[in-house]
Amino acid sequence: MSTTTAEIVLRVAGYKPWQIENVDVAVEPKGNFFTKDSELGYKHLPGKFKVTLNGNYSFNATHLNNSLRITHPLNTYNKSSTKPEIWIFGCSFTYGWSLNDSETYAWLLQQKLPAYEIVNFGVNGYGTLHSFIQFKAALKQRKKPKIAVIAYAKFHDRRNTLLRARSKQMSAWNKLGILLQPDARLNGNNNFTYSMTKLEYHEWPLMRVSALVNLLEVNYNQFEEELYQSHEVSKAVIAEFNRVAEANNVKLVVAGINAGSAKMLEELSREGIATVDISVDLKVPGNNNLPHDIHPSAVANRQYAEKLDNFLQGTVLK
Repeated sequence: MSTTTAEIVLRVAGYKPWQIENVDVAVEPKGNFFTKDSELGYKHLPGKFKVTLNGNYSFNATHLNNSLRITHPLNTYNKSSTKPEIWIFGCSFTYGWSLNDSETYAWLLQQKLPAYEIVNFGVNGYGTLHSFIQFKAALKQRKKPKIAVIAYAKFHDRRNTLLRARSKQMSAWNKLGILLQPDARLNGNNNFTYSMTKLEYHEWPLMRVSALVNLLEVNYNQFEEELYQSHEVSKAVIAEFNRVAEANNVKLVVAGINAGSAKMLEELSREGIATVDISVDLKVPGNNNLPHDIHPSAVANRQYAEKLDNFLQGTVLK
């Protein structure tokens, strides 16, 4: 089959050249939501924000001075609080992108567990490696929590190894210029090392005009994920997270937050790490925020909170 014929067949089958995503996000009052960070690449700006997506859908988000999203009304924060803490780490699902503060599952869990202080470390675009770096820093900066929850999704794997597929995805969203991002690799015996790497995406020639070239690049990116053992890297990061948690008398819980997390949960459970599946089917209408945004809806977040609360109160908080 000639290249021209292959291109025609792919077009008829619905494949297209690469088109960079058009991201229409307006932030008030500062015009930006993030700031650069030397250890994490970026983090939230403190303050109250109104975010408008595609010009017709808005949500309100509030970040504390430490950049973390609130889990209860701002005027109820008390620096002298003696409540034991539960820390939740994750990505935009945990942060609650496209939701108001009070609709996130971290906020809802706070309502279910008023005797505890729920701390939401979730940040858009973060992976498990980001969570581990946050955890180590937070142990030095605040009192140790009773429980640390990692909200894990399979798509975090490529974030932890900063592969082409991840850089490609970020190319449309990065408004801060060239960023340094944490990038992990296996280092024998299921150990890992990480360093800060430039987040740059170099597209293949003709990707924007050829469906064939774009498909080949997509397939290469999938191969790269296997080549760099991204799943095993994530597993090693979580194992080290657990070691640090145990050394600090913190109970670690890994919560699978998407359908692809089942394999990881099964493997971690066999190694004695507490796991729970809190995922919901995001293809079900109402569980996502379409047509405005693909992220989990307020309905899905209520399910996340319910499942996580049932697990915590039925096991580690007994």
